[in-house]
Amino acid sequence: MSITHAIPKIWSAKILTDFRENAIFAGLANREYEGELKSGNSIRIPGIEPIEIHDYKAAGRTTEPDEVSDTGLDLLIDQEKSFDFIVDDIDAAQASAPLMSAYTQSAADGLVEDSDKFLAALAIANGTAVTPGAPVTSAETAWNAIRDLRKALNKAKVPQADRLLIVNAEFASYLEEYESKIMAVDTSGDSSGLREATIGKLLGFTTYNSENVPTTNKPQMIGFHRSSIAFVSQISATEAMRAEKKHADRLRGLHVYGGKVIRPTAVVTYTGA
Repeated sequence: MSITHAIPKIWSAKILTDFRENAIFAGLANREYEGELKSGNSIRIPGIEPIEIHDYKAAGRTTEPDEVSDTGLDLLIDQEKSFDFIVDDIDAAQASAPLMSAYTQSAADGLVEDSDKFLAALAIANGTAVTPGAPVTSAETAWNAIRDLRKALNKAKVPQADRLLIVNAEFASYLEEYESKIMAVDTSGDSSGLREATIGKLLGFTTYNSENVPTTNKPQMIGFHRSSIAFVSQISATEAMRAEKKHADRLRGLHVYGGKVIRPTAVVTYTGA
């Protein structure tokens, strides 16, 4: 990628960058396994099955041991995404602000947005789709659909705390209908660093807006417990060098990551017709 503007042009100190979607899923996913990534392409997450409780008295005050098995799973680190770009010396000299840092930030934003879309698609593919009583076409039906997702999590015995809800713009627009009181919700206490995308508390869900969900042209939402989607991410290499055949700086980097829905019953989804 080379910028070849002629010398007489005056370069502005302000650099125009594209809008990027806020990284929601990558910021809210379960990152507790990330420290385990040393080498290799997978992380084993051990699991246990619930221990059965017996009626000791009814069994004549005797007891026999139950066999238990490992219900763990493997989290594959199987995603590899890179960036590689060149900025000519002459271009950098003409701009009063450093181009390299702007492009580096743009590359970082792109990598985060890419992993966010990956996690959103993972949640839709591996979560439980919930069909509400009526399709979402108004503030009332949107509220009822959130209620139905809440009901599904309650029946799955998912803890009430740390429940999250991600909705796209199509779904959020119904919550924001004129005279709807749904959006008069509490937005305090959000310490996730994602305040700009926060809608607020809805039926126990801390709710966010994101266009990184797979479907953007019809209402879609994903409700989940924070522990249910695991994410492991690492920038494995970043190299700055001089270009071989040009008077230019070259920067390239590699991002490796993986994710997994580790508690499928704690992820519920809705996609409008």
